[in-house]
Amino acid sequence: MSWTDWLLNPSGLTPHGFCLSWAPGLVALHAGSDVVIGLAYLSIPLAIAAFVRRRPDIKYSWVAYLFVAFILACGTTHLMAILTLWVPAYGVEGIIKLVTAILSIATAAILWPLIPKAAALPSAAELERRVEARTAELTAALAQRDLLLREVYHRVKNNLQIVDSLLVMQTRQMPDPEAKQALRSLRDRVFALGLVHQQLMGSTDLKTFDIAPFLHELSTNIVHGGGANDVDLSVEAIPLDVGLDFAIPLGLLVNELVTNSLKHAFPDGQGEIDVNLSRADDGGLLLVVADNGKGYSRDGAGLGGEPAAKMALGSTIIEGLVAQLKGTIMVQSRRGQTRSEIRVADPVAA
Repeated sequence: MSWTDWLLNPSGLTPHGFCLSWAPGLVALHAGSDVVIGLAYLSIPLAIAAFVRRRPDIKYSWVAYLFVAFILACGTTHLMAILTLWVPAYGVEGIIKLVTAILSIATAAILWPLIPKAAALPSAAELERRVEARTAELTAALAQRDLLLREVYHRVKNNLQIVDSLLVMQTRQMPDPEAKQALRSLRDRVFALGLVHQQLMGSTDLKTFDIAPFLHELSTNIVHGGGANDVDLSVEAIPLDVGLDFAIPLGLLVNELVTNSLKHAFPDGQGEIDVNLSRADDGGLLLVVADNGKGYSRDGAGLGGEPAAKMALGSTIIEGLVAQLKGTIMVQSRRGQTRSEIRVADPVAA
């Protein structure tokens, strides 16, 4: 007997339908049932395999693929049962059943020792409880961090206020008007630093704050605090969230430019100062501080007779702040208008 005959048509054997007397109802019942069972057995392991592939985090996923092979073998035996209704391919059927038996033994042998390990895995409820506990810990830690940061900002602001009070006391003992003015300028710079920390203390994330109200309050304090009641101030700024590293040099820059206008532009005490922060055409920021005062000459005396040496310290500070912001500055001055344009990169994009 050849292998082909042994597999597909052993001598003396008849198809399984013969045992059913070829009764149409019985043959149809067995064939139809095995078709449905076989197709289901082919579909289920494919679904299991697709699920495991989408969830690479599942532990012991290789066991699932063993189940896939076992169920596929079971489905194949049912499909072979359909064939043997008409063809006595009992050799092929027996080989498939042998493979199914081997896979079933392997699956059972591996599954039982694996049950304690699988049972030890945390349940979904336990995982959810752990996540909630960890989330609560992180929330508490963030709340503690926020509290500490607010306290730090508050203490820095208070310390700067103490420094300001000391400067006031020192100013009262200064007989020299120029020395008093120098201390006044120093107080304005200290106020700018304190205002930054005050804005951060009131922000939601303790990292950034809107620069627009900050510039308005800063410029207003400089003008009104300097007693320039006849100077009209206009402040326009786009809403922009900035951090400490950007706000401090920008605030000090506005302080120096506005202070320079108050000191040198209006000998009669009357004039206008405009502060504008807008978006430049290249996507960066454009800061403009302008006044309608007497103007000045950068290479000698001011247009109104003001010595340029008095502006040396302010100019040095301005150039240093522009360099810190990695920006550029352009100043245009003539009688009736002095305009300083500073272009810097967007701190958010940078």
